[in-house]
Amino acid sequence: MKINYKNSGVNIEQGNNFISVIKDVCKNDKIGGFSGIYEHNGIKLVASTDGVGSKLQLCKMMNKYDTIGIDLVAMCVNDIICQGAKPLFFLDYYAINKLDLDKGKDIISGINEGCNQANCILLGGETAELPLLYRENDLDLAGFSVGIIERDIYPKKIVEGDLIYGLKSSGIHSNGYSLINKLLETHEYDLNKLMIPTKIYVNEINILKSKYYKFIKGFSHITGGGLIDNIPRILEEGYNFSIKINEIPEVFKWIYDKSDMSITEMFQTFNCGIGMVIIFDKSINCEELLGDDLIYLGEIIKSDNYIINCEKNIFK
Repeated sequence: MKINYKNSGVNIEQGNNFISVIKDVCKNDKIGGFSGIYEHNGIKLVASTDGVGSKLQLCKMMNKYDTIGIDLVAMCVNDIICQGAKPLFFLDYYAINKLDLDKGKDIISGINEGCNQANCILLGGETAELPLLYRENDLDLAGFSVGIIERDIYPKKIVEGDLIYGLKSSGIHSNGYSLINKLLETHEYDLNKLMIPTKIYVNEINILKSKYYKFIKGFSHITGGGLIDNIPRILEEGYNFSIKINEIPEVFKWIYDKSDMSITEMFQTFNCGIGMVIIFDKSINCEELLGDDLIYLGEIIKSDNYIINCEKNIFK
């Protein structure tokens, strides 16, 4: 029997419902954005926390731990730059059954490399041996990043007709691996390609902001929830998106072929080749954007429903 993301053990809808529970408990309707902003004496700090999830199971299969730290940093810093923040520092939490110094060194080296790519520092962290909670060779990784807003806060006001562009992902990044691990029980794929670390967009976004500061309105990090759930996170009520997808990387075609995922489920689970979305003011001359590895996707619409246009056989 073919499987989808839900019967591999992950319920996206339930996760979204839990965000509503958290907002209700905390009485804070700002929770649920890509990161949180804390203001003190005019200084605006931005923080985000995340983990690398079931991609760790792939590390275990390959006995390869030197890149998963890059994923960990990326999942956090890519969120805070969506608010307009400059990453300052990162902290990690590393929990294991029994500490292995060689494995631990590889993990921390990856985290440090991720921090170098994000132009921030690894400030500290916590390592916990928990033999009662973790089985032999099991581990978990989490982290959080803090940045500072030195200029504008994003998103700005996004309106109908504003333009949607994307930056390519480096691969699957670090979500959807509960399904991928299930698929690997009965199907083969190049594990090295599945292990490609999450792309860190800090430098690319800085270049775009320096060139198109007056026209950029918002950023959306495409992680769990895919394009379908993540683009609306920066839109006001009553607005949505209309995009056209012309190309899908091979790894997502493999997932679609070997699973029971629908096209809609693919776009609501994986990045499908687009790791970061940038919204530009509709007044920009599109010819200016041709030299920046940006992919034109579509535009903002006034609607309660999104539109994704693609060929029916795009995943074939």
